[in-house]
Amino acid sequence: MSTYKPTEHGGLKEDGTPDKRVGTGEFAQGKVDPHEAGKAGGQTSGTGTGNSGGDNYKPTENDGLKQDGTPDSRVGTGEFAHGKVDPHEAGKAGGQTS
Repeated sequence: MSTYKPTEHGGLKEDGTPDKRVGTGEFAQGKVDPHEAGKAGGQTSGTGTGNSGGDNYKPTENDGLKQDGTPDSRVGTGEFAHGKVDPHEAGKAGGQTS
């Protein structure tokens, strides 16, 4: 039994019909104009509910504070384990088993 590979025969099956699993080498198999798709890329419809006008507030750029002034728990303090663990003690205990 021989193994017929449509990719080695111009994307055609043994009976000569196109094998839909084989790509044409064209963007979206030629069904979409890449220039038109590129123009539409990144655009959204509707007004949405998020920030607009490029006002992206970043707590990391504002001392770890949210817009309302409260601390943002997602922003690290820069300390080992947020200052809750002494790194020297943790290093001594590391690798020990009971």
